[in-house]
Amino acid sequence: MREDLSCLRCGEKMQLIRREFIQLGKAGVFSGDWGNRLAGALDVDILGCPNCGKLEFFRADWNQEPEEEAGSIAKVSCTYCGHSYDMDDPKCPYCGAKNTRL
Repeated sequence: MREDLSCLRCGEKMQLIRREFIQLGKAGVFSGDWGNRLAGALDVDILGCPNCGKLEFFRADWNQEPEEEAGSIAKVSCTYCGHSYDMDDPKCPYCGAKNTRL
């Protein structure tokens, strides 16, 4: 995991309970469950606090490092504000600091 999360109520370390698919959509009067079947499902991680029992739901990819797209321009972090931007930009688009890596 990218990071350990603490419970917002008691501060205990949250534990992964399981990954689950939560059904999207709703049942209609005329369509029945077809709306659910066509809407798909949301892949989530369920984390729970062993101390107080609080549950939290996160996207299943919340703890994975983002992948770089093939053919995309490399990114650099601004030394002044910390935002990430394209390596070939002459200055940071967020704060205007000069790109010293060119």
